[in-house]
Amino acid sequence: MSESEIRKQKSIAFLKSKGVPVLGTLPEIEEAADVKIRSGAEIVRRAMCLATVANAAIKNDVSVARAYVRKHDLAEHLSPKEQAFLEADEIAENAAIQFSWRIEAAIPLMWAIGVYPELWFPDDEVDVSDVIDYWIGFNHPDITRIGHRDVHEILDEADLIYRLHWAVRQAGLEGAEPPANLHPSVVRERHQALNWLINYEDGDWDDVGTDT
Repeated sequence: MSESEIRKQKSIAFLKSKGVPVLGTLPEIEEAADVKIRSGAEIVRRAMCLATVANAAIKNDVSVARAYVRKHDLAEHLSPKEQAFLEADEIAENAAIQFSWRIEAAIPLMWAIGVYPELWFPDDEVDVSDVIDYWIGFNHPDITRIGHRDVHEILDEADLIYRLHWAVRQAGLEGAEPPANLHPSVVRERHQALNWLINYEDGDWDDVGTDT
């Protein structure tokens, strides 16, 4: 059995233990030899960008976010959509909703660089203030020296969220509640973050797919 098939079966066994429906024909994801994980510095900057746009959306105020971007030289690391959001004179309601959820995408990235010891089940929202406070107080002399978890650990989580996202979408198609109290928005944001981590389809942040 290949590495990717073993990973798939491990995910399926876990999902079944949680009572989450699975689709046996959903393909395996990439193998470790075919994946290049984003660097620690890239992960840090992306998490900082996500946290700052989420903070702006939640507070309905982009001025603090703009100051944070300047302080940490993040302008060139913002995605086009993030740049447009922070440059707008007013925050549209739909933009506020969309970008406030970006705080959940920061969680897998913070796990990947060791901020969190484990990536918990996505059935509830994170404490936003804890995440924002972490990045406001973040201070590291050289982020290029920050590493990340082993590629196999990251792929395990990428495979799992892929199958969780299918279960959530399938429930939506059937007009049913998400299984195991899964939070659809949390699952979606984590899926995008983990796919970005593994360079899925070599997509930049705004273009990272979450196919199921």
